[in-house]
Amino acid sequence: MARQLLPVNAPVTFLLLVFLLAPAAVLQGNNILFWMLAILVAAVVMSVLGSRWMIRGLTVRRQLPSHGMVGESLVVEYAVTRRRRSLPCFGLFIDEDATEGDGLDSERARGWVLHVGSGETVHAQAIVVPARRGRLDFEHFWIRTTFPFGMIRRRRRFSQPQHLLVYPRVHALRSRVLESLAPQGPDGLRTLDKKGQGDDYFGIRQLRTGDSIRDIAWKLSAHRDDLVGIERSSPSPPRIRIVLDLSTPTDELQVQADEPTTARELEERAISLAASLATAATSRELEVALTVLGSREPSLPFRGGTWHVHRIMTMLASIDLDEERPAAPVRPLSDLEHAGLIVIRPDRVRPLGSRQDAWYLTARQMNDLVGESDGPSPSNGRSREDAA
Repeated sequence: MARQLLPVNAPVTFLLLVFLLAPAAVLQGNNILFWMLAILVAAVVMSVLGSRWMIRGLTVRRQLPSHGMVGESLVVEYAVTRRRRSLPCFGLFIDEDATEGDGLDSERARGWVLHVGSGETVHAQAIVVPARRGRLDFEHFWIRTTFPFGMIRRRRRFSQPQHLLVYPRVHALRSRVLESLAPQGPDGLRTLDKKGQGDDYFGIRQLRTGDSIRDIAWKLSAHRDDLVGIERSSPSPPRIRIVLDLSTPTDELQVQADEPTTARELEERAISLAASLATAATSRELEVALTVLGSREPSLPFRGGTWHVHRIMTMLASIDLDEERPAAPVRPLSDLEHAGLIVIRPDRVRPLGSRQDAWYLTARQMNDLVGESDGPSPSNGRSREDAA
């Protein structure tokens, strides 16, 4: 068994030495003992004055990133400036004033600065791991020090209200999941009625400098005695509409009393599943649209790219499950929309009735969809669980 050293507590050690040396110095009148006692008293005075000087004359500003994600490290930076020109400071700790329910680990959300010179600015970093989705508020933080001997602790409170959005957790889906859910046939690759870099014919135009020889329409050029080029159409990637059905209130979800997961956890899983599908589809260059039933937020149109993923994540992060949920419309989607349709429910499948070729997923299927290895593909039209 490995030996473990006992932690050293500076105040306790100091008091122990004082109780040992003070009676001996007074009773015996030994000069060495008096000198040792004087050194201890001088250390206390230096600790009181030193910690006071270290904490004064400081300006601290918090710098937050644009967003965070559940379960992933979030780096919070602090800019510490020493305004005084005469004395540097050492051994500074920065702690967030975390309240219950903020999802912050106060032990890990701590910055540390070894040395700040006179008139200098030093940056410190703290690691925060958000535990819940939504808005994360930062109000107050403390800067403290026990320099020079660790006996006297002084701290100072700074107020800087800030907030950021914490995106839902994104899981790595199995490789066959998105291949099964991606639209095929008429909902797959197609062309748009505009010019682009596709392969289909769109029209003709005057040949321009830099055009490829393969774009020359030779027959038309021979009739016109002038070189004309072929204008290509613009391709459009496959499109997927994700419908997150949260129209059923939390207390009305079909959850058994002995089930290990609660109704609120199933709703959070459904939101996380929608975020995972949107991220995976966008990474494969598919256009994604998002509709949230039970929310007053408007649907997001079909787009692709990183910026659209941030819009989707922002919409999912802003969902408040405690608000009153409006009833879902009878026909929320168009029957003629040329796109694949994925409907996600927290508890049980509830067909929308607008599309017969829709995929239905539930939050209980999260473990089957997430993983490194390939697994069975989701079923078409119905979930693995019986439709309620």
